[in-house]
Amino acid sequence: MPQDPKAERRQFERIEREDAILIKEYSYPERGSYQAARILDLSGGGLSIETTRFFSEKTQLKIEMNITGWQRHTVAFLCHFGRGSRTPLVVLGEVVRCTAIVPGRRYEVALEFTGIDENHRRALIKFIRELLGGRRSG
Repeated sequence: MPQDPKAERRQFERIEREDAILIKEYSYPERGSYQAARILDLSGGGLSIETTRFFSEKTQLKIEMNITGWQRHTVAFLCHFGRGSRTPLVVLGEVVRCTAIVPGRRYEVALEFTGIDENHRRALIKFIRELLGGRRSG
């Protein structure tokens, strides 16, 4: 049976957010400094952000997110309760699209996670489902 071309094809549930994050172009060895950005939406497979810089498709970014609450879904959370509750989620992501919101000033960048610990991905997915469940029942 043919699939509806307009049907949602995303593998992961997505949630709108407005968290401040840090990003930088990834290189090895690492160089350069982080710049501030803002999450627009987030899923277990990637995120969309707003930033002041244009990034070409396929650019690899290192992303540091301090999203309060995702840590409690990690396997080792109880072992690292004090420290783990403040640990940022650090991932690598590949730019799949960069669209100007205000040309030369603000851009929306869609990223797919290319380097994420699978335990952290599972924790992020649980965190997102928990938030979505609260919004649906609230």
